[in-house]
Amino acid sequence: MPSWLRYVLAFVVFAHGFVYARVGAALPRDIPQWTGRSRLLGNALTGPRLIVLSRVLHVSAGILILACALALAFAHPSWRGLAVAGAVVGLIAFAVFWDGQVKFLAEEGVIGVGASLALLAWALFTR
Repeated sequence: MPSWLRYVLAFVVFAHGFVYARVGAALPRDIPQWTGRSRLLGNALTGPRLIVLSRVLHVSAGILILACALALAFAHPSWRGLAVAGAVVGLIAFAVFWDGQVKFLAEEGVIGVGASLALLAWALFTR
């Protein structure tokens, strides 16, 4: 891969990781329509404990994806493992946080799901 393309892709991956970390640290403040419940977890985990779990998962995904971007920029082979780990943690974070309101999918992170799926596919299915 040409260096310029590697840097562009690293920047895009970095932006994705930055959003995970930034939004995750502020959950749910930036999403006023969130109900405070997880569709996946139901009543098993609600309130402040659900918020803490969501924040930890989102920030962890962000850190992993940021590390992936740095590894990618420096052509280090660890980028694939970091990409897979970050994408999977990010997908779990969305699954835990989403409250089931389809009309608020974009606000609650479905765009990040698409980006994480693309990153995961790129890491797993390219050479």
